Amino acid sequence: MSKDNAKKRTREEKKKLVVRIVAIFLAVLMVLGMAYYTIMILASAIHADAPAEQTEVLDTSSLKASGDVLISVGITYDSTMTTSYAVSSERGFLLGSQELDGDRRFEELWDLPAGTVACASDANLTESRGSYSVASRERDTDIGGFHLEIDCWDCGREDLEDLIDDNERAVNRMGYDLIPAYIDGYYMLRIGDFSSKDEAEEALEELEDFFPRRRMNIVGPTDTAVTVFDPDTRTILFEYDCGSDTELGIAAREDRNGNTYLTAPSGNIYDGVFAFRRVVTKEADGVSVINIIPLEAYIAGVLPYETSNAWPIETQKAFAVTVRSFTLTNMKSNSKHWGHKFDLCTEVCCQVYRGAAKINDAVMEAVLGTEGEVMTYDNRIVVAYYVSSMGGVTVSAQDAWGGKDDIPYLQPIETPWEDYMHHENAFWISEISPSALCDRLNLAGYKQLKGEIESAEILEYARDSTYIKTLRVTDTYGNKVDITPCDSVRISLTPYVKSSNFVIGRGSVEYTEDVVVSESAKTEKKTADKPDSSKPEVFGIDYAYMDLDDFYVITADAEERTYFGDSVSVLTENGLIEYGKRDIFAITRQNAASFAGATVLGPDDPYSDDYTSKYITETVEDKTDGSTRTKIARAENSDNFIIVGKGWGHGVGMSQWGAFDLAVQGYDAREILEAYFRDIDVKHYLKTDNYR
Repeated sequence: MSKDNAKKRTREEKKKLVVRIVAIFLAVLMVLGMAYYTIMILASAIHADAPAEQTEVLDTSSLKASGDVLISVGITYDSTMTTSYAVSSERGFLLGSQELDGDRRFEELWDLPAGTVACASDANLTESRGSYSVASRERDTDIGGFHLEIDCWDCGREDLEDLIDDNERAVNRMGYDLIPAYIDGYYMLRIGDFSSKDEAEEALEELEDFFPRRRMNIVGPTDTAVTVFDPDTRTILFEYDCGSDTELGIAAREDRNGNTYLTAPSGNIYDGVFAFRRVVTKEADGVSVINIIPLEAYIAGVLPYETSNAWPIETQKAFAVTVRSFTLTNMKSNSKHWGHKFDLCTEVCCQVYRGAAKINDAVMEAVLGTEGEVMTYDNRIVVAYYVSSMGGVTVSAQDAWGGKDDIPYLQPIETPWEDYMHHENAFWISEISPSALCDRLNLAGYKQLKGEIESAEILEYARDSTYIKTLRVTDTYGNKVDITPCDSVRISLTPYVKSSNFVIGRGSVEYTEDVVVSESAKTEKKTADKPDSSKPEVFGIDYAYMDLDDFYVITADAEERTYFGDSVSVLTENGLIEYGKRDIFAITRQNAASFAGATVLGPDDPYSDDYTSKYITETVEDKTDGSTRTKIARAENSDNFIIVGKGWGHGVGMSQWGAFDLAVQGYDAREILEAYFRDIDVKHYLKTDNYR
């Protein structure tokens, strides 16, 4: 054999060997791939019918068992109302008829699988970046408001389900969807979504032979109809229209503990039922969302946001009783929101309510430990007002809001235990120019004031209080206005004041600081394991509050002040989530040490370095016991007005921070309540004249 033939054969053998190796490698990959897909198919089969796992929230089902009162809370209405509102449930939805008055009964009508659904006006809808609005032109329609309707007035739920099963495949083949509906108290079947009556008539000609024994007609949008659809596929899933008698209600299927959690677009998690009330005005066409929830579950959804779920348990118990009392005296005809068909809103004008996400064991203990308890006076439930802080004294309801009747349990009370010098926004200094002060008062309705303000004079204090009852303001033209009562003073000067418990001067003003002296409290009850009131402890670390309104945002145009409200919307990986001010902390050079366990605020420096650097203060007099200091604050511009104030809110009833201080000093919930509300008793609401 020639050398050339030998080399040729060797090359051919090498090629065959490489081919074999590649073939074996590909075969192995094929086997592994088949194994992988087999495992995935089996896993899918195993879990196909298993419910999705619920977002981790504490089991709160025990809150539903108590009492017989359902609270209605407005989640969206007026300016916050949108055309569509999406809700999510990881265990599926129950759709039904929800009464907003009477016993607020929910009657189940239909069910939908887990996922996300949107509830919207039954109108021509257009979609833009995941948001839906009423289409201004037919050609912009993504979901039509016209439908074919098959008369099924004699159908029950099972009959309608059978009718859909028998015809859905054939109708789908023609390019239309079958839509279960509940109209004026009867089940109906609708077909398709069309942008106009003409478009619906064309479909009618195609489909009228499908249901020869039933009358089919065209229906268009009404001002009371609500449609439920899948926002991903734009497929209509259910429609509801019972006029204004009842509203569409949506609840989540119960988890293994009996909770029915719905997740809102904000990321908040709510228990109970969402009622979708169609509202059409000149300005908007949308759905108002109302949460129907048992009383104790509502109390638990308020507590972490009006106080803190990490505060002393006696503070939380006292507030559970206070919130429950306020709630039960602000229902239905007594509610300022009853024109919107709900009892309370979710904001500070009523009570801050954000659902179940922040309910922890301490909140559950506080709510269930005071289950059904309210404050009473003359065996009637009291109207239990409260604010963030008082600043050393409260004010009577009569002086705060006016009126002829003096409420005996809402009287002025000195609160020497309240360590307001160390609490969030409970001591504040602000400066305002004469022209800006005039502008602010014009916005408040005092149009007779012109140009600049010459003077601001305190004419009258509230009875037995340092809250200003009448403030006289005079402009450079001699025009005068008297602002009264106390809360009108506060509201008229917001955002420059946080309460009407202040002093005001031109260029400078003298004021007092109160320092809590532990000997004056019930120190024998204070135990070593309770935190010092000047350094509240949250999640195991000390914290420092920074007013978010003091921060600035740099944009392409300018440096803009933030002006945050009582909550902040933050874009996270889970979407837009709303946080209360108390949930957000900013680490700066001034407060960073606090996060490491050191103390930023000391007895000689009750406010931050930023405060003292901005305003010059000097001590005029110290009391010998060290409990009170008299000081002078000077404005940066001597022509401006400077305001030094204490407290945050209207000043009536209970102080949130004061209740914290009392609990730290050893007081129990009953003693805290009695410290703020005169001559009250505590009993179950069913034993009161309101419910007996």
